[in-house]
Amino acid sequence: MLLTDRRVAPGSLSETNTYLGDLFMYKKGDIIPTDKEGLWQVYRGIIQLSKVDFEGEEIVLGWALPDTCFGKGINQRTEYQAVALSDVYLKWCSVEDINNSNYLCRNLLMQQSRRLTKTEEILSIIAIRRVEERLWQLILFLSQEIGHPVPEGIRLGVRFTHQNLANVICTTRVTVTRLLGEFQDKGLITFDSSRHIILNNVEYASPYRF
Repeated sequence: MLLTDRRVAPGSLSETNTYLGDLFMYKKGDIIPTDKEGLWQVYRGIIQLSKVDFEGEEIVLGWALPDTCFGKGINQRTEYQAVALSDVYLKWCSVEDINNSNYLCRNLLMQQSRRLTKTEEILSIIAIRRVEERLWQLILFLSQEIGHPVPEGIRLGVRFTHQNLANVICTTRVTVTRLLGEFQDKGLITFDSSRHIILNNVEYASPYRF
């Protein structure tokens, strides 16, 4: 359950978002502001969290999914960028809101813990030696987190670019394009008309062996 104790005045956080009652709505591709101390609660959609390393390369830290939160915690020094990968609906919790509500604080703590657990799962995928297995395990992970049943199998609710996937598993866009083609040739995945990945009806309990 997503909870806040107070509304934020429209436009006080960003001039590009739309304010709808207690919710802020951002379009796909919008950058979510994370410069203020406080936390965003995700009501709908998916946000990619990333930072830029010393060489200017993007490092994907993970995704904020519904019923999780993200933002600049109190005294947090780590800077990262939050980008909407789909249209998203968010609620804003200021530091004052959090401090004034033990119930809200507990809920945010559980949501933050849930997101960190998912980040650990992503790190375990990145640690896999073979790049083809890294990509396959990432697709399985995403199908469990944001997948929706369709007649052909499980459709990812967000259309990821090949570069998005490459940044997560530390490889190149060309490699991801090649491997997705191989997965498709083997009948493991297909794409719908919007280029969303569909994980075909394969046995999830037995990971694909290359």
